[in-house]
Order: sequence, then C-alpha cells, then structure tokens
Amino acid sequence: MPFDVAALVLGVVSTVQPLATKNGNTIEVCLPEGVGTVVGDQTRVRQVLLNLVGNAAKFTEQGRVRIEVCRYASEEGAELVFRVSDTGIGMTSDQLSLLFGEFMQVDSSTTRRFGGSGLGLAISRRLCRLMGGDIMVESEQGRGSTFTVTLPGTAHVPPEREPCEESLRPR
Repeated sequence: MPFDVAALVLGVVSTVQPLATKNGNTIEVCLPEGVGTVVGDQTRVRQVLLNLVGNAAKFTEQGRVRIEVCRYASEEGAELVFRVSDTGIGMTSDQLSLLFGEFMQVDSSTTRRFGGSGLGLAISRRLCRLMGGDIMVESEQGRGSTFTVTLPGTAHVPPEREPCEESLRPR
C-alpha cells in the first residue's frame, strides 16, 4: 500500500518527542520537499523508525537527534533512505559487533541505566531485510551513533525530483 513518507516520519517524531524532551534533547527533521509516497509496508517501516528514533532519544541526554530522509534512483530502482543520528553515548567497535544479535545487550551497565530487552535492533534489521533493504550503523563512543536504513521504494513523485543529497546516499 502507498503511504506518505513525511506523515510517517512526523508521526514517529510526535510519538518520541516526550522522551526526547525528558532527556533535554532536540529533534531535527530533514524532509526534502517532494519526498512523496512509497509503496511498502507502513507498519514495518514505522516500527523500525520508532525503534531507531526512540533509542537515539533514550541514549542521548542534552543533545540532538536528527532524522534525514531521501530517495534516489539506483541501478536496482528507487531507494528510500532514512538516517537517524544522535549525539549520545555512542558505542565501541566491540559493542557494534554485538549490536544486531537477539537478546544481546552491548553493555550490562547501560542496560541497567537505560533499560531495554535487546530485541529492538535485531527485529529492526530483520524487518528491513524482509522488505528487501538493510540497516547499517556507524558509531564512536562518546560521540553518538548514526543508523542508516535503505529500503526499496516505488516512487510516486515526479521523476525530475531526487531530493537526496550525495552525503545521504549509502556508502
């Protein structure tokens, strides 16, 4: 079913805003004009974004959470990219290697402080892959994290519009 990408993202922001405010965070949204609609599973995409934006707000205090959305044409067809970055606690390379495992928590002291079951990112990766996409992460301890979700998308925007900055294209 087609869904409006901007409405989905703004709904996720509205849901997570109370947690962000509680932790003294600001949420920035970069939604290019004309990002349009996409044919896909809105429920799954929403669940993935809620997990990523919620984690960013939870693991960041007195900082910034940024959500960027773009779409671009690739050899395989249209792709939709969501990038969620934060200025939070970040992770070490050892922690990153465990990040997408089920029931794996990167650090027991972090779990005690912030809570969580250790399933959110494993489920998010599984959902992205079920939809024909994937999720990647870059992080540095003490400097924050950036999660990039790339999903195939059937564009319902005029073909002359490609609201994706080069910096947002997956590496």
